[in-house]
Amino acid sequence: MMSFKSTLAMLSLAMTAAVAAPAAPAKAETITCPHSQIRREVTTALPGGWWNTPIVNSLTEARVTNIGGRAALLCLYGPAGSIQRYAPDGATCRVSGRQFECNRGSASGAGARTFSTGPLEIPQTWTADLDRGAVGRGSGVDIWFQAETAELLYLAPRNGAQLGVGDRRNRGFDGCRGARFSANRVSLRDIPVGSYICAKTNEGRISQFRVNAVSGGSPKTLSLGYTTWQ
Repeated sequence: MMSFKSTLAMLSLAMTAAVAAPAAPAKAETITCPHSQIRREVTTALPGGWWNTPIVNSLTEARVTNIGGRAALLCLYGPAGSIQRYAPDGATCRVSGRQFECNRGSASGAGARTFSTGPLEIPQTWTADLDRGAVGRGSGVDIWFQAETAELLYLAPRNGAQLGVGDRRNRGFDGCRGARFSANRVSLRDIPVGSYICAKTNEGRISQFRVNAVSGGSPKTLSLGYTTWQ
């Protein structure tokens, strides 16, 4: 029969092992565009003597976009058009060549729920709220599209929000939760189009946005796609 001390020692060892157990690995999924070419043609019935010449084009580009507030995977085929689908539930997807790498995160982040997501079009000198997805001025804004001159443009945290630039890759909830954050502003030269930036909102939520575009001319408009988690 085991002594009381031996039983306690075994329980302590089991608890230590449970705490030290590594987190479950990330669940990654590669999604490819379903066709290398697509065909577009008129399907409406035509009167006698009329015909349509179909357009056939090869795949030219893959994009992650936003449709109705949800992340979507878009395959473009030039003049023949495009096809799309929603990203898998709970996954953060990025473009890799002409396919998509979708990561559902580790077990530690599997329960993260989206609080808000969508596109943001921020005019120069305006602000945006990453919690509510609103552009404009107010006490709840998180980032400011700051312009010192026509060439010196910055993204500056506001109201206690912080940014985590890192390596500018798509890190998702788990990656952003462990990011190194700063209240310092960031030059747009350091976060070119295609960069993913982590953020901690002024309400304490973890967020990530992608720099989708910066308009030409002056004043400019900054286009972002963002997701903020609960």
